[in-house]
Amino acid sequence: ESFLIDKLVGSIRELILAPGSESFESVTFSGNAASRLSLDRLRSELMTPPFLSRCKLIVVRGSGFFAASEKKTSDSAETESEGAAPDAKSAKGRQQELLQLIEQMPDSACLIFVEEKVDRRQKALIQAIEKKGVLAEIGQEQPALLRQWVEVESRQRGFAIEALAAESLVDRCDNSMQVLWQEMNKIFLYLSYSGLKHIDRALVGQLSLPDLRGNIFDMTDAISRGHTSRALELLDLLLGQKEPVQLISFMLARHFRQLICAKDLGRSDALVRELKVMPFVANRLLQQAKLMTIERMEQIYGLCFATDLAVKTGQLPERTALEMLLVTAASAAKSA
Repeated sequence: ESFLIDKLVGSIRELILAPGSESFESVTFSGNAASRLSLDRLRSELMTPPFLSRCKLIVVRGSGFFAASEKKTSDSAETESEGAAPDAKSAKGRQQELLQLIEQMPDSACLIFVEEKVDRRQKALIQAIEKKGVLAEIGQEQPALLRQWVEVESRQRGFAIEALAAESLVDRCDNSMQVLWQEMNKIFLYLSYSGLKHIDRALVGQLSLPDLRGNIFDMTDAISRGHTSRALELLDLLLGQKEPVQLISFMLARHFRQLICAKDLGRSDALVRELKVMPFVANRLLQQAKLMTIERMEQIYGLCFATDLAVKTGQLPERTALEMLLVTAASAAKSA
């Protein structure tokens, strides 16, 4: 969860840096491969003591040192990023050098690695990190906790938000705290200027992101009843909202996979736990799963896969393929 990671790094920065010293006692390295991080410069920054602060802060983002090793690409295909330097040393040799650097770190430096992936087989590096500091995995929060967060943030600003409105907001933002924070601030700003104190689902629908999942539910309703024209109308609506065709196709396929799970599990609490969706989404999945047999849902899910393959192999344009999928799926449901 990038939002929490950024908040944590910001809190550490405030804790260890003296006010006004951020520009010369805080350094950030950015890259997407271990070979692009200059270990000599990193060592130089780590060994340079701070002037005003408790510690000097060095943040390394996307170093690649902790990920699984990848096939080496040609030097000519690489583009250097800021703070990067070409290095002919082997990956193993560079990791050994980094390991020694971590073990020799002075107390006057605080080193933070922010990585997308960590390969647990990199035992020596991981053990060195755990010995000198902390290895933390900061993943996405559960939907129920995000709903509580929305409710708390609203109360702290003097606003009341309905439970369904909070759930809808979390769902529209696809459980992303970064997007949620932006949408909450937008709603709070509107309430401050309008003088309103109450947030309901209608207000969320008016001010927040389009309800993509809700439209996918409606599209699936139309498909299950064989209403081809309605399904195509909803597709036009989504495209009019600038939703990418690829995203709509993905959401539709994911929705039918979730419907199959709903048919199989049969309980709202099980769906919330296994699929990590909001309770109102789980209840609606259960209701919609009753409209089709599991064989029909599996057939349409297979059509989604075949459509995706046709697009990726260049047999059909994206929009044409999606329209054909809706027509075929609705016809199959109607003939059942």
